[in-house]
Amino acid sequence: MQKSDVGRGKNQSFTICAARGLFVSVAVILVLFAAFAALVSSGRAPEAAMGAMTWIAAFLSSFAGSAIAVKSHRPRALAMGLSVAGALFALTLLGAAFSEEGGLMGHMTMSVFLALMAGGVLASFISPRKKKQQRSRKR
Repeated sequence: MQKSDVGRGKNQSFTICAARGLFVSVAVILVLFAAFAALVSSGRAPEAAMGAMTWIAAFLSSFAGSAIAVKSHRPRALAMGLSVAGALFALTLLGAAFSEEGGLMGHMTMSVFLALMAGGVLASFISPRKKKQQRSRKR
């Protein structure tokens, strides 16, 4: 590892990259939920679409956070995407446990889980990978 590699974010630890991705995921999901709530409260979107909005927010937030994490730590892209999505799901369950209703396993739990995992997996598969440079042969 060269001295210039340390400052540019290369070879960072798995945990730091996953935490950064989780932070981005939480920020994105909060912004999306606020935007969707504004749409519903203003009457521009029907209340019946709130389930689909939840799935969209879960997928996009997981995708954004996993893409950031995978970009920082490429060697184990799938594990990184799944760990960010899993941590976001754990935070979602934690929030549901302390809500007024206290329903951990509601009718949306499995679909939100699948949306989060799909976002993490998709981000890990479409992340740009470094191509191996072929060595020129000396003859």
